[in-house]
Amino acid sequence: MSKPLRVVDLTNGWAGPLGTCLLADFGAEVIKVESPSHMDWWRGAGLQGTTDGSKPYEQSPTFNTVNRNKYGIALELTHPRGRALFKELIRVSDVLVANYPLRSLRKLGIDYQALSAVNPQLVMVTLPAFGSTGPDSEYVGFGCTTEAMAGITGVSGYEDNQPQMLSNAIGDPGTALNNCFAVLVGLFEQERRGQGVSIDLSHVEGLLPMNAEALLEYTLNGRVQGQRGNRHPTMAPHGSYPCAGDDEWVVITSASDIQWERFCQALGNPAWTRDKRFATEAGRKAAEDELDSHISTWTKEHEHHEVMELLQTAGVAAGAVLSGPEILSDAHLAAREFLLAIDKAEAGMHLYPGFVPRFDPDPSAVRLPPPCFGEHNAYVFGTLLGLPTAEIEVLAKERIISAEPIFPALSR
Repeated sequence: MSKPLRVVDLTNGWAGPLGTCLLADFGAEVIKVESPSHMDWWRGAGLQGTTDGSKPYEQSPTFNTVNRNKYGIALELTHPRGRALFKELIRVSDVLVANYPLRSLRKLGIDYQALSAVNPQLVMVTLPAFGSTGPDSEYVGFGCTTEAMAGITGVSGYEDNQPQMLSNAIGDPGTALNNCFAVLVGLFEQERRGQGVSIDLSHVEGLLPMNAEALLEYTLNGRVQGQRGNRHPTMAPHGSYPCAGDDEWVVITSASDIQWERFCQALGNPAWTRDKRFATEAGRKAAEDELDSHISTWTKEHEHHEVMELLQTAGVAAGAVLSGPEILSDAHLAAREFLLAIDKAEAGMHLYPGFVPRFDPDPSAVRLPPPCFGEHNAYVFGTLLGLPTAEIEVLAKERIISAEPIFPALSR
């Protein structure tokens, strides 16, 4: 059996860790590197231990969701010995994914030029918000920043209103998928070229295809797309409609005249559906305000799952807008066993998102819970790098490695 792909994960937050988590889910040996004095900020900035001995920084649901199936070490890269050990780890690894600022990588001497001298076969993926070249290359950004620069914020929101940021920062998971793809292509290129490769993955450029419609609208027609809320440029009905209950909604989309006829039949062909204006897609779009008013009157009389099931049975795309508790109790997800119960020390047993995609045979599995801080120092430095126990103890004493975060308030 061939050895697993070994990935060094020098990332924080969402985009980098989610990308490496996907690789770990499908068999890669991922080693997450944190600093004793600067843990991954998704553990929770400033969280220290408590008087009862618990460790809040181990209980972060955001951190734990995107760091399963990984080994975790804490290594001080600002120390010469720490950098030397990092390079030794790179020497025995295949891939490095890093979302540290590029200037920080250069300052630490762990940019691609330096690391490829250590491992000429290294595939290194960096995730700068704006790319590694150009006038904005040294700027920093988060998911919402890159959405704005890709033009997505400018077309989000309702007509005649201010642009709306997406609350879930789609720039991060989008970059994570590109990250995973980049690693796989990088490995193909490594084999083809017979040497390593550096990959510059810009968050902004990766998001531009998600705004393709607005870009094409201007390129081809000279028109600047504005906000249109939940509506579609041609489809009607197309939106979110209120249902019976407390803040319950359903999303309905009719993509053709045939689907509109099915929609009407599902409703029992009430009188308003026979309005001649609604007979064609263009007519429905022109009278969309009135159309939405009729549909909302009907949906308010029914529960959102009821509307979804009725319309889906008729062949019309519809989906109940689910809250967090509804997702966790959703019968379909339960039947597919998507939500996984993972037990982690210091955090307990909780449900986490499962694997996408799924392989058959040989499905993915949870081999490791999200790592506690510095949990696998002994494995990485002792087993992989071959350091004697006495030297590992000295490294811990000198705080070059650590099994506990070093908080400023505790180091005075």
